[in-house]
Amino acid sequence: MTAVEPRALASYPFLREASRFVKERGPTLEELLRDIAYAGARGAGVERVRAALERGRVDPPACRLDHECLAEMLAYICARFVVSVAGSPALTRRYSLMEAERAAEMLRLEPPETVAAVCEELGLPVERPGGMFLMHFAPYLRFAVPNQAEWKLINRRLRRGMVELDQPTVCRLAQNALRARFDTELPLAVPDPVKEVFAGEARALKNEADARLQKFQPKELGKVRIMAFPPCMRHLLATAQAGENVPHSGRFAIVAFLHSLGVPSEEIMKAFAGSPDFQEDKTRYQVEHITGVTSGTEYSAPGCETMRTYGICFEPDSLCRREWMTHPMKYYRVKMGPGKGKRAEDRGQGTGTDGKAAGSGQ
Repeated sequence: MTAVEPRALASYPFLREASRFVKERGPTLEELLRDIAYAGARGAGVERVRAALERGRVDPPACRLDHECLAEMLAYICARFVVSVAGSPALTRRYSLMEAERAAEMLRLEPPETVAAVCEELGLPVERPGGMFLMHFAPYLRFAVPNQAEWKLINRRLRRGMVELDQPTVCRLAQNALRARFDTELPLAVPDPVKEVFAGEARALKNEADARLQKFQPKELGKVRIMAFPPCMRHLLATAQAGENVPHSGRFAIVAFLHSLGVPSEEIMKAFAGSPDFQEDKTRYQVEHITGVTSGTEYSAPGCETMRTYGICFEPDSLCRREWMTHPMKYYRVKMGPGKGKRAEDRGQGTGTDGKAAGSGQ
């Protein structure tokens, strides 16, 4: 991108043009770290990370004048310094996700040529014949949302190897590409002066991130045998506990499945504590809705056919392939042996049997 207005650079400070703008018009590193004139930018950088951690959101910039836009770009630089000094994987993941979501949110409102230019720099070159976006299937597949049916190539229109996309879909791909870039860039190898300036704030944010994780530290699931779970549920639970985002359909499925096994809601919530977008209030609301606390309806996990439709049926084994194997709860009962999984099977066959209510409700 060339000759970009400062307002656009403030919105997308990860662009090369933004780096050139700061280099030409901004302070030296020493001035940024020490000069009282840039205390506001340093503080804004810290608050940017805190907003990502506490609110799960980094607000779009509100700047018009060139010096305000420069301050926004400097705040972005300082925020990256903060997460790098903190050295907390959980804090870094959360910050990276929120920055990527923020960029995607703004891109959805941009003219198509701006979207195309940003995507080009992110390694997602697009063409725009006839008003639609066309992207080669290789970068599309690299950054498509995994394990969701609507993102599979078979469900997309292709023209000679090019996938036809609308603007919201392109923006989601840009979000995933930016997140991948942050994953490789952060934490930065920062010099000692940066560590000295941001040590206190970084330590406080790291402690807060660690405390949030500790509050919801996963524990044993009582008498529930995880090795008796079907492959789909083992995969979803492992993904959540590894600190990765699980698709919405997958979250619904694992919450309903664990509830059918009698796992308390508080313990179910702990499975998602490491996810970059974890927010206690939202997670509690979703879990209590699925388990019937607030909705009055106890949803069961989707059946195998619905799991396949959602694209969250993972590595089915020989038991999964039996003709009569139609539900994750049935798999668990068989693995547990005669009688041992009966209570769980009964709980799983109430409202929403075989995932029908679950699919329509979500």
